[in-house]
Amino acid sequence: MLKKLASSFILASALVGTLVAPSHADDDTFRSICLFPVRVVGSGVGSVVGVPLGVVRDGNRGAIKSTQWVAGKLGNEDGMYQQWTGAIVGAPFGIVGGAAYGMFDGCWHGMKTGFEKPFSKDAFTFKED
Repeated sequence: MLKKLASSFILASALVGTLVAPSHADDDTFRSICLFPVRVVGSGVGSVVGVPLGVVRDGNRGAIKSTQWVAGKLGNEDGMYQQWTGAIVGAPFGIVGGAAYGMFDGCWHGMKTGFEKPFSKDAFTFKED
């Protein structure tokens, strides 16, 4: 008897809960269903193109930041000799680290933007931060 009462209460709560839940149905439901495969393909293409873009972009940023960091640790971030030493010592680590981060950053950017705006210019390029 107690199990029947509990199951009836849970069923009634579920029915009442669905009545107050927001409905996300709109007039463009058919359009969004038809556009889903295009968005998935756009997301895949965006991630494939985004990986090399992210590697180059973030590898360059990593090299610059590591060069400046090493030059700053040597005493003068703007000094010519410190910059050269920083470029020789720190830039390779910055390129490798930035490229590793850029792989994930570019893939995520391509998937996200490629799904929201498939095959658009934004899906294949990075906006400046």
